[in-house]
Amino acid sequence: MKNYSLKTKAVPQKIRTLFDTSSGLPSANITALCYGSNGTLYVGTNNGLAYFNGTGFDVVDGVSGCVGAVFYDKNGTLFAGAEENVYSVVDNKIIGKQTFSSKVVDIKADDTGKIWLATVKECFYYDTDRFLRLQGFDFENTHCMTAYGDREVFAACDKALLVLHGKRPRWSTLMPGISNAPRNIRTLASDSLGYVWVGTDSGVYLYDGRSEWVKPDELDFFPKCAINKIVFGTDGTVYFATEIGVYVVSGAKTRFLGKGRYIPSDRAVDVAVRSDNGEYWIATDNGLSRIELKEMTLSEKEAYFDGIMKHYNREDFYTDVVVKNYMDPLESGTPCITDNDGLWSALYVGALCFKYAVTKDEEIRERTVKAMRALVKLQTMTGISGFPARAYRRPGEDGFGNGDPEWHLTKDEKGELEWKGETSSDELVGHYFAAAYFCDLVANEEEKKEVADAVKTVTEHLIANNFTLCDTDGLPTTWAHFGPEALNGNEMWCWEKGINSLELMAFMRITEHITGEKRYGDIADELLKKHHYGMNLLTYKRYDSYANHIDDLLGILSVLPLWDYEKNEAMKKYLLLALRRQFEYEKIEANPIYNFIYAYFTGAHADIESAIETLEDHPLDMFEYKTDNSIRPDVEINYGPVEFGDGPQALKALAADERGLGRLSYEAFNLNKGNDISYAPPSEWLLGYWLGVYYGIIEE
Repeated sequence: MKNYSLKTKAVPQKIRTLFDTSSGLPSANITALCYGSNGTLYVGTNNGLAYFNGTGFDVVDGVSGCVGAVFYDKNGTLFAGAEENVYSVVDNKIIGKQTFSSKVVDIKADDTGKIWLATVKECFYYDTDRFLRLQGFDFENTHCMTAYGDREVFAACDKALLVLHGKRPRWSTLMPGISNAPRNIRTLASDSLGYVWVGTDSGVYLYDGRSEWVKPDELDFFPKCAINKIVFGTDGTVYFATEIGVYVVSGAKTRFLGKGRYIPSDRAVDVAVRSDNGEYWIATDNGLSRIELKEMTLSEKEAYFDGIMKHYNREDFYTDVVVKNYMDPLESGTPCITDNDGLWSALYVGALCFKYAVTKDEEIRERTVKAMRALVKLQTMTGISGFPARAYRRPGEDGFGNGDPEWHLTKDEKGELEWKGETSSDELVGHYFAAAYFCDLVANEEEKKEVADAVKTVTEHLIANNFTLCDTDGLPTTWAHFGPEALNGNEMWCWEKGINSLELMAFMRITEHITGEKRYGDIADELLKKHHYGMNLLTYKRYDSYANHIDDLLGILSVLPLWDYEKNEAMKKYLLLALRRQFEYEKIEANPIYNFIYAYFTGAHADIESAIETLEDHPLDMFEYKTDNSIRPDVEINYGPVEFGDGPQALKALAADERGLGRLSYEAFNLNKGNDISYAPPSEWLLGYWLGVYYGIIEE
């Protein structure tokens, strides 16, 4: 069917770098940040002042104590408030120092350029070469201030919001309960309209400086947690440093930057934004994070992801990479052996097949052929005709020779190895999917025959064993039951009835298509007419409160080739209804693989905008950081998965860059994810992207 498409453009990608004392900072406890007009970043810590030299940090000699406030004026002077002192710094050297009777807590300028300073007890303004006292505050323990316009100054103490007021300046005291001012003010900021942004323990209030207030419950897209600092970018973006991370509110998006992936601690205390908005820094109590924004098109992002796939290559299989230490670089890691080497590698083979179909790049074809032959090797190495191994390992690799009964010793051209049995439906789906599109889009006649013969052998194994996979002990493996005796005659298979019926139909149609042998189509027709597999697969997607994601992926990988090769038009009607059932349920995940396949099937609106946004938002860094989105008040919790044996999840899908990552189809709702030891391959991103390009859904 005719698809609709979306023209994409370059979007910013976040590149994060962390800094601590090993980078030259005098302390990892960062307390304040600001940019100088010369583009230099200045950093206050609880043990002095530093500035960024382009690669690391140099200390400003002579500034001692906890630097709680930094401000850079238009004349090139940096003011650093440290304890009871303010240091004046020019060209990274101290040119002056002024001491006060109480601790300096904030330094700001109004629109006229007048600089204001608040200590715990008093307010000052800058005149010529020093700060002059204006007057004391009505209450002690003042801890933040803001200024705008001409002498419009606001300060907050423990008990009230203080407003500089009148011809003969005095403090007007706005106390909670008497005025509309909120309790527990933590920070203040003001914008060019003269609105005061008030950060509290429970969120953000807006105040017009006179009588009008907007409260947190009226601002759904602002954070509802303890706000430590509010910072404005020149492009309208607002940054909220909070006790649980940083919220970035820009246009139609609110994004959360949490511990691990973006910052080194939950507690963010300040943000500094470069004047061109192309970079910002985040201060935490355990180090500093630099976020660089690099404009990339989706094709540029694809080139990056495909370029790093070489690090995941283990004998032409593509699975996770494990590193020794937290945040070791990808290239230092070792590709690991998993239970599903076949499935994970097949996803990348699929991506390469569609890429080659578009680009006709011979290097891509060569890589695809090698990866497909690795899958064929799994199908032919076990000594059991048509029984694929899950994975294999060699002497010296993790676990070799540990006595696990599912690992079996054999040899190949390189020597001794062990292969793993107990092969599941997951593996078969991957093998058949990869074989189908390899034969259609990549293979020459010799390669097609090689793959078709291997796939035929697997299919014959299934047929000979009553549509099961039988292991070395002659028993069917746990999950590879596809026949009507189990699916229609044994209620133990009620959950798998639909998905396994779908998979077997796909296996038969794929085998018929790539071998040209009608016998397999006849078996598929018999499954339809005699064993009602068309009805079975209508409900291959079980509504499970989003607890089971593997069957979702297996379903979509089976639907696509079955749709392409199914010759019975009546069957296609059932298949389309089945896919619609899955898509309507899962479209909130904005998964590009699901959405693009649905768009290809139907030509209908399939929320491709959200799917493309997932491709855009997906981080470049594939490390599986430990994340905890359960601490976020903006994330609603869904306890439904508990009924299905899983843990609580997010009620709505998390943005791609807010997840612990892992695999794209698994983690949309996962609250607590990550292991801090591995990099996941971007195979699903690449498959989604190339499906979109191949079917004409993505345009650049």
